[in-house]
Amino acid sequence: MPRSRLTRNEIISAQCQNTITTSVNGDHFGAYEAFAAMQHRRDFPETGPIMAESLIKFIQRRCRALGAVTGDDVPEVARFLPDERKGVARARDAVPGMTAQTMVEARRIHRTNARLAREMVETYASQGRDKARELYQQRAAAENDAQNLLMMLWGAAINVQHQMRAATRAAKASGLDR
Repeated sequence: MPRSRLTRNEIISAQCQNTITTSVNGDHFGAYEAFAAMQHRRDFPETGPIMAESLIKFIQRRCRALGAVTGDDVPEVARFLPDERKGVARARDAVPGMTAQTMVEARRIHRTNARLAREMVETYASQGRDKARELYQQRAAAENDAQNLLMMLWGAAINVQHQMRAATRAAKASGLDR
C-alpha cells in the first residue's frame, strides 16, 4: 500500500525535531541556521503556531519520560529553560561592544520569553491547545516576539533532549535498560 503524503503540520514538526537532534548531536550552528530559516519563511504567520505546538509537545513528552512533572501531570519546563546568565554572556561575547543598557534589555527579553515559554507549556498541558495558541498569538502580535518565544521553546527542547540522552546513557550503563 502506498504511503500517504505527510501533512504540513507533520513536515514542520519533523523539521523542528530535526533541528533539536542536530543541535544535541553537536552541530549547534547548523541547527540554529535551519531553525532560523524556518522563522523567516514567507508563511511564518501560519507556521509559527505549528512550530510552537510541535516544540511544546516535544517538551511535554520528554518531561513526562523524565518524571519532570507536577502532581497534576504538568511539565516542569522551568528546569529546562536556557540559563539567562549563559545566554547573555554568549551574546556579550558575540557582540563585544554591547552597552550596559543593551545587556539589561537582553536580560529582560530573556526573562520575559522564559516566563512565556513556561506558561505556554503549562497552559497546553492544563487547558489545551486552543488556550496555548491564544497565548502564542498574543505574543506574535508584537514584532519579533514570536521568534524570540520560539527560540526559548527550542532551547528548552534541546535542554530536555540532552537530559533524555543522559538518562538513557545512565540506564544503559547500569543495566536498567533491559
